[in-house]
Amino acid sequence: MSTNHIVLFICYGIVQLHTLFYTTIMKPKEKGDIAASYAIHYFMTHGYEVCLPIGDKRPYDLVVEQNGRLYRVQVKYAGYYIGAGTHKAALRTMGGNQTYHTAKKYLDTDFDLLFVYVANGRTFVIPWANLPNRNSLAIEASKFAEYEVK
Repeated sequence: MSTNHIVLFICYGIVQLHTLFYTTIMKPKEKGDIAASYAIHYFMTHGYEVCLPIGDKRPYDLVVEQNGRLYRVQVKYAGYYIGAGTHKAALRTMGGNQTYHTAKKYLDTDFDLLFVYVANGRTFVIPWANLPNRNSLAIEASKFAEYEVK
């Protein structure tokens, strides 16, 4: 086996570990932190002022401002679901403790924009009003292509 093959094999292994690490090993809060960091980076590099609410009692994660206009932003991480063959983000907030768990759907008025960081590195900014189905989001659907951002 040549050196090139060994390097490719090692790099392929790292990609596989990277995908595995981000989709199965990380806890939901850790995935959310990664998505939030990408959201902050996106909005700051596109001329927005980013404001972070203290605590997590609001239905939005960020407030961004541009040209005097404020937008409430909910940030989601879309992980890969093998059975569905797609990346999905749950459109609800989870709570509870070791004894019970709760899931609460978002209301129409909870936020203005949905920022989605996908485990494969893609990012989307979708106006919340443009999402009629609010249970989960299969982000590879062609109807979301127009909302992909770089």
